Amino acid sequence: MIVTDYISKDFIPPKLNQTVGHGLELMREFGLTHVPVFEGLGFVGMLSRETLEDSEVEIKLSELKDFAEFFYMTETGSLLDAVQNFHNHTANVLVVLNTELQYLGLLMMEDVISGLSTLPFIFEPGAIMIVEVSQKQFSISEIAKIAESNNARIIGLFITGYQEDKIQIAIKLISDNLVSVSETFERFNYSVLYKFFNDEKEDLMKDRFDMLMKYLDI
Repeated sequence: MIVTDYISKDFIPPKLNQTVGHGLELMREFGLTHVPVFEGLGFVGMLSRETLEDSEVEIKLSELKDFAEFFYMTETGSLLDAVQNFHNHTANVLVVLNTELQYLGLLMMEDVISGLSTLPFIFEPGAIMIVEVSQKQFSISEIAKIAESNNARIIGLFITGYQEDKIQIAIKLISDNLVSVSETFERFNYSVLYKFFNDEKEDLMKDRFDMLMKYLDI
């Protein structure tokens, strides 16, 4: 889950004394939304594709220094931190720096998604339920008791969103009777919003996983 396990060191960042054209070539080669720029060993920031495409290819990157966005990941950051950064900056790449703000490598969105896909919550077979309950009632121990009372085993859960005074939780579990689990949640004043059933057909599982990712807006 630590970003250093997923760093790519193949990318050599451009310097401020190099041209916009060089920056665009790197963007196209690596499929980047942003390119990190450095002055010596110092990180200047991230220049977006739009900024470079709106500039003359022969000018130096130093002339765009004021347009650089200053965002990055530290070597102790997690993959979940990276997902938030990707979203906040509409980027598919992050630069990773050490505690002295020196360059360690790039973190690509596709590598982060690949890393997250190895988590038991994602890759272990099971059913996924998204339930909603009042924030005052929300209790992880209560959710566990409801599942266990139906001989179900929880693989993992996380909060997917808030709606006024309600909270939505995604729960992945293993159960021979998901209908019974669902009915028990409803008896405890939970609304069952979605159920993604376990299925041995890989294509169907992929479709349901894609539906879940779309729902979570990842």
